[in-house]
Amino acid sequence: MTLSGKKHTKSFIVALCAFVYFVSYFSRKDFAAVLVAMTKEGSGVITETVGGAIGTGLFICYGIGQLVSGFLGDRIKPSHLMLSGLSATALCNLLMPLTSNGYLMIAIWAVNGFAQAMLWPPIVRILADNLDHERFVMANLVVTTAAHISTVILYIYTPLVCLKFYDYKAVFFTAAILAAVAAAVLIISLIIIIPKDAIKKPIKKIPTLEKDQSASYGALVRRAGIIPIFVCIVMMGILRDGIETWLPTLYSAAFNRNADESILLSVALPIFSIISIVLIKLLYKTRSFKNEARGTMILFAAVIAVTVPIFLLITSSTLLPRLLCLILACLVCACMHGVNFLLISCLPGRFSRYGRAATTSGFCNAFTYVGAAISSYGFAVISKYFGWRMTTLSWMGVGAVGIIFALIAYNAYTKFIEENEQ
Repeated sequence: MTLSGKKHTKSFIVALCAFVYFVSYFSRKDFAAVLVAMTKEGSGVITETVGGAIGTGLFICYGIGQLVSGFLGDRIKPSHLMLSGLSATALCNLLMPLTSNGYLMIAIWAVNGFAQAMLWPPIVRILADNLDHERFVMANLVVTTAAHISTVILYIYTPLVCLKFYDYKAVFFTAAILAAVAAAVLIISLIIIIPKDAIKKPIKKIPTLEKDQSASYGALVRRAGIIPIFVCIVMMGILRDGIETWLPTLYSAAFNRNADESILLSVALPIFSIISIVLIKLLYKTRSFKNEARGTMILFAAVIAVTVPIFLLITSSTLLPRLLCLILACLVCACMHGVNFLLISCLPGRFSRYGRAATTSGFCNAFTYVGAAISSYGFAVISKYFGWRMTTLSWMGVGAVGIIFALIAYNAYTKFIEENEQ
């Protein structure tokens, strides 16, 4: 294959991964988008308790699935994992509107969570195996941006098209069709467009690792110094997913606003996320952010600084403080998407030369959902007993923990990436 042909093939692989992840977000977040319609008084579809259980089922199985998928992603063809995940998620989204039993929905959506987990780790491996680190980072920007664009489209498409002209079932049917199309595109691409060896590169061995006893993944993780970074990822999950889940409720309860403004919030958050990821990609070229641990410390420090005025202004119900709190809360979430880009998208690529990119991606993503699970219940408890003002104070505490553990990891991780670059 010519150099030009290889370049076009790599560009197509990035585009394919972006499309798959676009569909992944649409077919995973569609339940959250229609939850209000399914639980509203008079709908009779499911209760809020069952709705919460459905979301929790997806949450738990997605986190567990990341570990399994990460392990398998470095050992079998990543395309096989992706095809299995897309097929299963298409089936789950097809079944959801065909049943009216809420408890059966819990089981179906839990399976969807596991199926969704079969997509990200193999995407990371495909990109890491086919691109150098600089292009790998750029490809991650494209893929993650596609996911957030999907969320924006979902939250506009749901109320303006599906719920206005049809009902909640149309959203699931749309997601099922998209997943089936993505699976078909993947199959056609593997058969016709992408060379057979393009996404099946052999695992690269490091001679120095084979001579000593550090070839095991556990030893590699300890040498890289990323165990404290796992704690940073938990903190990121607490803030990112906690704010995305509870910000509409916080805004409505703290400022006594109606539901329409909360719907607009759902669109604002992914827009801020896209902007933050683009900015982090630009900053990643600088010395401060080229080291993921150092960049993580900076972003957690920014969270603390941004949260201080939220803590001071949240008791006011006038327009300017309300809008300022909204913007600053979105900035906190945007900072955590920046941390997510550094630690979930970029960091696993450092392990590609050891044949452990997908495994590391699976571990990192699993810790994200440990944090998400903590915040789902933790923020609710804090707000119930201490109010939303104290909830925002807890964001500063989470940011401080993130800084401390990134600092603990800094020296060992810096040495690890310097050795890789050499």
